[in-house]
Amino acid sequence: MVFVNQYMTYCKYRAVLGLLLALAFVSGCAVSPKSDSEKMPEIVLEDTTGEPVLVLIPDPYLLSNTEVSAAVSTQFQQGIALIEAQKWPQAQVHFEQLTQQAPTFSGPWVNLGLSLWRQDLYEPAGQAFAQAILKNNKNGDAYNLYAVMMREQGDFEKAEALYKQAITVWPHNATSHRNLGVLYDMYMGRFDEAYYHFDQCAKIMGTPDKKLRGWMIDIKRRQAKMAKKQASQKPQPATPSEPTQQGAANE
Repeated sequence: MVFVNQYMTYCKYRAVLGLLLALAFVSGCAVSPKSDSEKMPEIVLEDTTGEPVLVLIPDPYLLSNTEVSAAVSTQFQQGIALIEAQKWPQAQVHFEQLTQQAPTFSGPWVNLGLSLWRQDLYEPAGQAFAQAILKNNKNGDAYNLYAVMMREQGDFEKAEALYKQAITVWPHNATSHRNLGVLYDMYMGRFDEAYYHFDQCAKIMGTPDKKLRGWMIDIKRRQAKMAKKQASQKPQPATPSEPTQQGAANE
C-alpha cells in the first residue's frame, strides 16, 4: 500500500510552538483558537502504480471555519509568546482572561491547562483540558497534552483513554499514535500494541524519523529475544525409558 506524507501539509497552517517541541512526544503545532469544525472531506491520493492508495482524512480541527476577531487573534499570539518564554503565571492569567473573552474557543483553554500544568497545578490543569475538549471535541492538542500530563502522574489508563479518543476523532493523528506507542512500550509493557501504533505513525508521516524507526527495531528485537527465551524454557517431551529385562520377559 502506498502511504503519502500529508501530515505536515495540514500542520503548516498552525504556528509552531517551540515549547511543545521540548515536551516529550507532544504535538509541535500550536493550539489555535478554533471552535466547531465542518464535515471532513476525504483526500484521495492518486497513484500511478495501480497499488491501493491511502485515503487521508485531514485534521478536523484544522478545518474549523470560524471567524476570529483581530483582537482575539492578537491576544492569543501574545499568550503564545508568554508560553514560549515559559512565563507560566503570566500565561495563566492571560489565558484565563481570554477564555472569558472568547468563551466558544477551545484553544485558550488548552493553553490555560498547559500553563497550570507547568506550575504543577494538576487538578485545575486537568479541568482546563477537559473544558477545551468540551468546547471542541475535535481539538487533538487538548487530548494529547492532557494525556501526557496524566502519564506523568502515573495514570496510564486515563492517558490511554485520551489518546484513543484523539485517534477516534482523527484516525490519522500521527502524534497520538506515537504517544500511545510510547505509553504501551515504556510504561505498560504492551509491545505488540506499541509496535502497531508506531507503525501507524510511520505510515502517516510517510518518512518516519530516526528515533521512531529505532523504537520499532528495538521492539522487534526484544520480541524475538523474548520468544527465544520462552522457547528455551518450554519443557521437552519425556523420552520413553528402555524396558528392563524383567519387564521385557513378562511382556
